[in-house]
Amino acid sequence: MIQRRSVMQGIAGIGLGAGAVALLPQRVAAQAGTVKFGFFGPFTGQFAANGQRFREAGELFLEQANATGGIAGRRLVVDFQDDRGDPLQSTNIAQRYVADAEVVAAIGSFTSTSSMAAGQVFAQAKMPQVSPTSSHPDYTKISPYQFRMPNTQDIVAELNAELMVNRLRTKRIALPYFQDDWGIFVAQATKAEIEKRGGEVILSEAMTQQARDFRAMITKIRAARADGIFIASHYAPSAVFMQQLRQAGIDVPVGGADPLYNPEFLRLAGAAAEGLVCTTYFFPSDPSKATFTEGYKAKYGREPDQWAAFAYDAIAIAAEGAKALLAAGRPLTREALRDAIDALPPYQGATGVTEFVNGTPRKPMTLLVVRNGSYQLYT
Repeated sequence: MIQRRSVMQGIAGIGLGAGAVALLPQRVAAQAGTVKFGFFGPFTGQFAANGQRFREAGELFLEQANATGGIAGRRLVVDFQDDRGDPLQSTNIAQRYVADAEVVAAIGSFTSTSSMAAGQVFAQAKMPQVSPTSSHPDYTKISPYQFRMPNTQDIVAELNAELMVNRLRTKRIALPYFQDDWGIFVAQATKAEIEKRGGEVILSEAMTQQARDFRAMITKIRAARADGIFIASHYAPSAVFMQQLRQAGIDVPVGGADPLYNPEFLRLAGAAAEGLVCTTYFFPSDPSKATFTEGYKAKYGREPDQWAAFAYDAIAIAAEGAKALLAAGRPLTREALRDAIDALPPYQGATGVTEFVNGTPRKPMTLLVVRNGSYQLYT
């Protein structure tokens, strides 16, 4: 029988040590009674609504772990850093963590672009990096020290295409995408999967980072006679796009990637979000997620979203690896922690079962639809 650990079971008894500075012999942290992780993400800036959920989940795990004895009796310490969604900042933060001999693992970042920029630094230093949300296939190709919580986007693209062609029954599909590493790959992979199923992508066009006027793109969508739209973008530009699309009188079915499961998308898009269908790994109404959902609600007064769940699982898995080393009486170095994370049995967390194969899991996803201003299961 496969061994699985629940989210809350994984907290009890967790504790962490520290690794070494890059290119120097590894050693255990000077403070033997603590374990230290770095945790970075866009706590401010254009992805702040996601990054704030990241930080909240990290702080929740930190509080719960230390309240139940830390990691194998050691107090968990987390150095939170804001990269503002900027790959240059994420690189600087990675260098800071690498230079701190007590940091044995890094959690972050949100975008694939920032995660991969930092990943080059962590790979050279042989420090394990667990990204809660980096889904670009190239992220885990950097080195064996990169791990991720979601599927890669080539896997997710299959569900995107299934949604558009088979569930929404659209054939002539427009595909707006965000102009970053993640958005470009999602668009390419989803287009290929749509075409495999007999659909046609009649327009694929980038949303630049600062763009807030999509009327020219919408005019092209109308002229191309699209009968469906799939949005591979983040919540803020997607909300503006949906408002302008509906204002233009275009009422075709719209599907979206998992960043559109976000309360900020509903707030910004308003009534224009009605009917949109998107993917997710986590839905708080799922009874199997009750322990994490209730703990988060008790601390923050609202339900967690998918990004909080991913961040919680990411730090929990790093802590599980550290606990395994300490329980075995082995030194907690960066390289040893990487091997321990890789060797973990299937981990039952808030976003489903995580079992790494070359740093990547394969998880089922759920479809949600916006009805009456809220997300509901799509059936």
